[in-house]
Amino acid sequence: MPNLLRPVVLFAALFCTAAFPQTKERPVRAVTDPGVITTRQSITPAGIPLVFQGKVYGVGFGKDDTEIWVLNQTQLYQVDWRSGRILSNITHNSTPAYQGLVTHQGIPYVAATVRRGNPGLFVVNGTQLQPLAANLGKHNAGGLGLGGGRIILPITAQNRAVVVELASGKTLGEAATGIAPFAAVVSTDGKTAYVSNWGGRTAKPGERTSPAGPGANADQVLVDDRGVSASGTVSRLDLATFKTTDSIPTGLHPNGMAWDEPHARLYIANNNDDSVTVIDTAAKRAIRQLKIQPFAGVPSGLAPTATAVSADGKRLFVACGGINAIAVIDTASGRVEGLIPTGWYPSGLTLSSDGKRLAVTSMLGVGSGFAEKPERRFVHSYRGTVHVIDLPDAPQLASYTRAVADNNHLPLTSVAAAATTPNRTPKAVPERAGDASLIEHIVYIIKENRTYDQVLGDMPKGNGEPSLVMFGEDVTPNTHRLADQFVLLDNFYASGGNSADGHQWLAQANEVSYALWPGYEGRSYPFDGTDPLAIGRGGTIWDMARKLGKTVRLYGEYGGTLPEPPKRRIEYLNRWKAGEDFTAAFNIKPPSAHLTPFFAANYPPYTNSIPDQIRAQIFLKDLKQWEQDGRMPNMTVMLINCDHTFGTTPETSTPKAMVADNDLALGKIVEALTKSKFWPKMAILIVEDDAQNGVDHVDGHRTVALAVSPYTRRGHVDSTFYSHQSMLKTMELMLGLPALSLFDMIANEMRPSFTNQADLTPYTHVQPRQDLFEMNPPLKALRGQPKSAAIASARMRWDVPDAVPSGKLNQILWHSTRGWNTPFPGVKISLFAPYSVDIDDDDR
Repeated sequence: MPNLLRPVVLFAALFCTAAFPQTKERPVRAVTDPGVITTRQSITPAGIPLVFQGKVYGVGFGKDDTEIWVLNQTQLYQVDWRSGRILSNITHNSTPAYQGLVTHQGIPYVAATVRRGNPGLFVVNGTQLQPLAANLGKHNAGGLGLGGGRIILPITAQNRAVVVELASGKTLGEAATGIAPFAAVVSTDGKTAYVSNWGGRTAKPGERTSPAGPGANADQVLVDDRGVSASGTVSRLDLATFKTTDSIPTGLHPNGMAWDEPHARLYIANNNDDSVTVIDTAAKRAIRQLKIQPFAGVPSGLAPTATAVSADGKRLFVACGGINAIAVIDTASGRVEGLIPTGWYPSGLTLSSDGKRLAVTSMLGVGSGFAEKPERRFVHSYRGTVHVIDLPDAPQLASYTRAVADNNHLPLTSVAAAATTPNRTPKAVPERAGDASLIEHIVYIIKENRTYDQVLGDMPKGNGEPSLVMFGEDVTPNTHRLADQFVLLDNFYASGGNSADGHQWLAQANEVSYALWPGYEGRSYPFDGTDPLAIGRGGTIWDMARKLGKTVRLYGEYGGTLPEPPKRRIEYLNRWKAGEDFTAAFNIKPPSAHLTPFFAANYPPYTNSIPDQIRAQIFLKDLKQWEQDGRMPNMTVMLINCDHTFGTTPETSTPKAMVADNDLALGKIVEALTKSKFWPKMAILIVEDDAQNGVDHVDGHRTVALAVSPYTRRGHVDSTFYSHQSMLKTMELMLGLPALSLFDMIANEMRPSFTNQADLTPYTHVQPRQDLFEMNPPLKALRGQPKSAAIASARMRWDVPDAVPSGKLNQILWHSTRGWNTPFPGVKISLFAPYSVDIDDDDR
């Protein structure tokens, strides 16, 4: 096979050679094996780099501008950035909290959450990181603010900020903030602080709200008519009384802040608004909103994360995570003067004391490296970076700006857009939204957690590895037959590394900072539409479809969860086998009220205890009614999720039985759709939400995706590089919808998988050879490894996805399907999704 990944990303020459092997204790100046980015963006960072093993969370200059302090997920480093020499490094053995580093007189202060514990503050004392204040709250903390001998630490999940005395570590008090506080700044006299609030202000009586999470006491967040969070604020705190004196509106998801005290200006990066709010701190009000839009005709997604301001107040620097760049803004005019390229997802920046350099952290840096061996690349092997960049003159800034535009495949605003006339000749995948389409009905089917090789690695005509197959043709004959008869997609990647971000990417082609950091801990796990703070400003594809007059029906997706004990699954299976009708058995209320008019209330949302045969039964009855009525929705979104499995939990369905159930349900649904009167104008697009660290010889995020339509290139192998955004873009073009974010705008649409000549031959499903009723044995019947695996599976939490240790589950699934004496293969992950926040097993 040709190297299909190579054109996807281009790294600067500074990454060509490494002087010595990288370890936790020893960052490097360069890497030879940069990771690949699924958004088609390239990375050509400016400045002098340092590449660290693990995500990078914060940076600050030290005792002078020749040294920097860098916080990553395991270490605190003191570095001579010019030479790359490590002056000291301290292992902190804790989970850093966001941008949890500030320096004061060359001394670093760190916010960190002790593993499975509470946020605290730490300070360097010699060669150790000494606790300054402990037990300051629950779950993750936000970014630190420091001034006047005081440190402010927002506690995101608890809507409060803690004030600590710098000298003694004494907790002086705490103040209530807005919803989901993130960043803080403090005045030089220590009397006033500002805290940014992702979730904005508390709602007033009668205002539209939605709960931020499924908990009984969840915050009621202001939302718009699509269920998207609609408020961002900054809280002004009086540190004498520990009271919030003012709540000042900002853009959505206010993130990092910079305070120009001499000029009484506070600059806030609005992550979900592609803007910067300017607050007059003397008048205590917002006076300006600076839109960051250097590109022509681009929707949301630039994702401002942090700000820094020059000493004279004339220049503002804004880290833009979505375009991997720093925007340089003239504060007088508000004009974007240019862009400076960075590593992957810049998340923090600070100016040197002489104002001549920027130190920039990129959380994901150069992409994932390897674990244990170079050929075993792994998603958790993050390699964040710090770049120290000399502030450019005008010619250099112009060159940098051109590079950023090229990296993002986007035209600058100075490029005039050509006027176009809609093409009236219908095509399966139109060239532009608004052109005539051969497709009127899209069925979007979402499944859970499989890699390509686990399922389709045994298909000879694709780029598969048969030795890694776990659920082959005997278990998934319909998936195989559909891939063979229609089109085999062997280079398709899930953009999410877990369900919390996977469902964001497949629904909205974006992921906001709240989901990335993650800010939802202690509130939600937002795979299921239960938290409006996780939804991007562009909204979901089904909301966009409805806005433009298309009809939509939602089955299970964004429907919350339905807790059912795993052992009830066999009961449901037996009732289904006996012929019971489940079409009126469920009455589901979606978490977001705006979904109710087009949500199938009788269809179960996420649970693996209800077999997918029941889901298929419910949907097929609706399809029959649509045929009678002669009307079918333009967009049908359906969740069938039992391929997630219960592991080897005793006396529940085996993994193979659950995957076979999922496959048979898919086959029945597709057959019925292809034999319906709507088939001549239909496209069925099927994808996994993520691949959950499964084993794959190309990459752990390569996943199973299918495209089924009369216009599919029958029997074709399409090895074009695709991702979740590609599928969304294809649906948008078919239905005449605009891009939801810059990521689907620049994605490869799936045109090579389609033709404009219809083949109306319907699909006929096949019965898996695998028994759908096969059960895991009772614990008393097991010994050795199978017993240990059964005990581990029984202890796992199955009511929501990803509440189990994915690495351990993958090994259990491997051995249960391939045999307990078959060695578990090394995990090879050379590519991972943008902004993925996969949680290490030890943190679950």
